[in-house]
Amino acid sequence: MNQDKSLWEQGIAVIGMSVRFPGAGNPEAYWNLLSRGVHAVRMFSDEELREAGIPEKVFNHPQYVKAKGVLEDPELFDAEFFGMSPRETELTDPQQRLFLECGYEALEDAAYVPDTYAGRIGVFGGCTISTYMLSQIARQGPHSNLEELTALMLGNDKDFLTSRLSYKLNLRGPGMTVQTACSTSLVAVHMACQSLMSGESDIALAGGSSVTFPNHAGYRYQQGLIFSPDGVCRAFDHKAQGTVFGNGVGVVVLKRLEKAAEDGDFVYAVIRGSAVNNDGGLKAGFTAPSPEGQAEVIADAIAAAGVHPDTISYVEAHGTGTAVGDPIEVVGLTMAYRQWTDRSGFCAIGSVKTNIGHLDCAAGVAGLIKTVLALRHRQIPPSLHFHESNPQIDFVNSPFFVNTKLTDWKAESYPRRAGVSSFGIGATNAHVVLEEAPNREEVTCVRPWHALLLSAKTETALEAACERMSAYISENPFTPLEEIAYTTQVGRKAYPLRRAVVCQNAEEAGRLLSRRKEGGTVRHSDEFPAMAWIFMPWREDRLPGLLELCRTEPVFRRELQEALARAEAVSGMDLKALTPFLCSDDTHHTQLPQLTSRMRVVLSVAASYSLAAVFGQLGLQPALVGGEKEGGYAAACIAGLYSIEDAFRLAIARAIFEEDGEEEAYTRTVGDIFHAAARIPYLNGDQGDFRSDPDQPSAERWLRNVHRAALQDSHMRLVSIGAPLGDESEGTLSCFDAYSWTDTLADLWEGGADLDWQARTSLEKRCRVPLPTYPFERRRYVIRGPEGHNVAWEAEREVAVHETQVEPADSGQFEDDNPRRTLERNLILFYQEVLGQPSIDIHVPLYQLGADSLSKMQVISRIQETYPIPLNVQRMYGAQTIAELADSIELSFIELLEQDDLIKE
Repeated sequence: MNQDKSLWEQGIAVIGMSVRFPGAGNPEAYWNLLSRGVHAVRMFSDEELREAGIPEKVFNHPQYVKAKGVLEDPELFDAEFFGMSPRETELTDPQQRLFLECGYEALEDAAYVPDTYAGRIGVFGGCTISTYMLSQIARQGPHSNLEELTALMLGNDKDFLTSRLSYKLNLRGPGMTVQTACSTSLVAVHMACQSLMSGESDIALAGGSSVTFPNHAGYRYQQGLIFSPDGVCRAFDHKAQGTVFGNGVGVVVLKRLEKAAEDGDFVYAVIRGSAVNNDGGLKAGFTAPSPEGQAEVIADAIAAAGVHPDTISYVEAHGTGTAVGDPIEVVGLTMAYRQWTDRSGFCAIGSVKTNIGHLDCAAGVAGLIKTVLALRHRQIPPSLHFHESNPQIDFVNSPFFVNTKLTDWKAESYPRRAGVSSFGIGATNAHVVLEEAPNREEVTCVRPWHALLLSAKTETALEAACERMSAYISENPFTPLEEIAYTTQVGRKAYPLRRAVVCQNAEEAGRLLSRRKEGGTVRHSDEFPAMAWIFMPWREDRLPGLLELCRTEPVFRRELQEALARAEAVSGMDLKALTPFLCSDDTHHTQLPQLTSRMRVVLSVAASYSLAAVFGQLGLQPALVGGEKEGGYAAACIAGLYSIEDAFRLAIARAIFEEDGEEEAYTRTVGDIFHAAARIPYLNGDQGDFRSDPDQPSAERWLRNVHRAALQDSHMRLVSIGAPLGDESEGTLSCFDAYSWTDTLADLWEGGADLDWQARTSLEKRCRVPLPTYPFERRRYVIRGPEGHNVAWEAEREVAVHETQVEPADSGQFEDDNPRRTLERNLILFYQEVLGQPSIDIHVPLYQLGADSLSKMQVISRIQETYPIPLNVQRMYGAQTIAELADSIELSFIELLEQDDLIKE
């Protein structure tokens, strides 16, 4: 057993998290609640219970306890963001919706985008029985409609919790629903760790969700059960009489530690080991705990962690505050620790249930995240309501004591470590050993300019995202701006509305983010403008910018060094003198040594070619290329007319010709070069058209032709490389120093380009940091009442979806003056009924309305009832819009009429 050695290379890293707990809507708020010792269990007034539908005779009973740990507005959800129709959303249990939200937020917190991540992301989790569904069935009676029953089952059954998350977020690893009662979410964490260690998953989400309805409701106390008589959980205290339940959702993102370190992930804490077991039959009853079973799982987890119990200084206990359960838990802990240590009173113990109540299937992850945050902040938060020990607990002769105040977690010769326990009714036990995160390497900031990228699906969400980021930067002045920028580039999905901010420091970032902009740049995947790359000579006054690019863009520096090596090989020139200047990190090196004309043109061609190569690695390609002077040779090379080596030969020959007027040598060099057919249109300014001729145009005429070519295609963006294009260059982009390069990339991304930002930093050690997550725009969705009203409200005001049910026209109306309009009207009504959408455009893709395979078949069923003729179901199913669906039905009518005509003949 390694007592003092830290095994940094082993373990599972916690790299992201998201929570919805009583009194805390995010991890920061959760830590604030814990560190201040807040009791977040809600005590309800009679009016609140009455509004929740609790009968007065129930809440006026002397044994009724008006307490619960509640979430504020658990019915709120951003259905449009997740591509769900109002009808699908209202039929989906809020605990499943919140699990979906938290899963998305946790991945954003970890800064990973499933669509672009090459590995497999798994998800493990469980939830409580759907009281949302049960309360609706109890209120409305059993549903006889098979469609409604199917939708209700898909939206509420535990089986679909993780598979829904995998589907909505495009996760391709295992999606496993775990159900072990109160220990569900910690067992899910254990299973996620196993999946990571086996290589089955590269990243894994784990957690639990428990949201019961009515949200504002207490319970009737009964002696002998686990419920507290006053709504307070007094874990380990002599007055402990039970627990109080609450609602909550928690998700963590896990990854193998060595891989997290390699990828520059932010590590909150490390899971050193975990274990799961069951008490079996050696206990008083099915619901009774067993100290032997608990001791075994704790010892197994410690052994798996490879650490000595003496180095564990805190345990987040299951701690339900029951007179029987608490003493058994401490006995089990002591039995496990006594296998290795005789020390007493060295390990603090606590229970988050004293703060927020017992969260059932989310209880384990609530304790885990509490302990992860404690390790990160290096403080142990207080366990509440403890004054005097339960007389059945022998703390004096155990390793443990109850921590009752916020305590600094002192450093020792080994890392800070903690244990987390969660025990389920039915005795599936789980224990996890945590360790503080290793110190992060300080990464040098090399770029003077940074591009912060923000995007959203709506303009209001984009504004909210900018406000959140501005506030974050202001509140976190010591977080390197380069890491913030990197995280926005590689760790956020790019949505249609985008805003890019190029800045040098936090103050400038905050100012630019706060400046209101008229919307973002709307991206349509088929409308990103084509680009014309125009290669200009890198003149003397642009060489400092070239040096700056070499110093701050390692990929460009590598490409330039390789290009110069090829130039040296074909020219016989000694270019090694340039290397110390091009490769230096010294910011004082802003000037190159004196260059001959030949060296300058070689460097100019090499720089243009290298910057184009970096563009290509970022995923960008031109639709047109052109160039001035030696830039023309780089352009012709990019167009595929000849190799970069031949471009160097031509550029040198031209430089010699301009020096001494030796036309014959230049002509001979040109003649020796093989010209292939251009892969990319090459702009020849002399002829004013597109050719594969590398002859040089006059600068004035060439520039006019460049702009004329761009104006012929209003969507084409001009990107000049080496220098700006001149007076006519308004609206063009330029790349000749660190700022212009960063600004160009930001501008292209904002305009809809999908850049591989990871490629830009492939030669660097960059780190992800936790940033504000997506600002969901939530509305209230509850299951529609017996009257058939769809209930979709905004938080502040009701939004009418449709107030009345409109009967579809019967098939006889197809013979009206405008049968097509009648058909479309019926199809709109069918989809409004199935999806709950207030208004539908017949040309909008059905998937954008939230339609899926089930809703499509529901509409087809209605079509078959309304139009009792042979219809092509496969063709109708394949329709992407209502207009296409109407075409399909019309075609079936035409086919039917043609068959009738054939029969008559």
